[in-house]
Amino acid sequence: MGFADTLKRRKWLVIGGTTLVVLLVLFIYFRYAFVYSEGTRVGIIYKFSKKGTIFKTYEGTMMLPGIRNKSKSISTNTFNFSVTDEELAKTLMKSQGMEVELHYSYYNGALPWRGDSYDEEDGQYIVDKLVRIKDKNPNGYGL
Repeated sequence: MGFADTLKRRKWLVIGGTTLVVLLVLFIYFRYAFVYSEGTRVGIIYKFSKKGTIFKTYEGTMMLPGIRNKSKSISTNTFNFSVTDEELAKTLMKSQGMEVELHYSYYNGALPWRGDSYDEEDGQYIVDKLVRIKDKNPNGYGL
């Protein structure tokens, strides 16, 4: 094998290695840092806490408005979310039982220091803003 072959092989190894690194960086970015979706949700916060074994994060659950079906019962669904801003978390902690509108960002992949991951979701909903408190005390505790 000659010197020219060694340089050619080294050149292709560098190109291949660089391509793999770029693809890995793109994968990590789109999986964990890219905001796939953002929007708002309106509902009643009925659970909010700071929890975690290694990473302490703020976790909340909001009851979303129900849909009345033919049997006249109301089915509800919930919105699980995490909060990374401590001041926002304190405000939301005081807003339990109130009807609120929250702004969220959805990430494709969950990171443990950003909050919990939930069984029904691969990614994470991170609430970053309290848009408004719609009703401070509807029907007692909003139920």
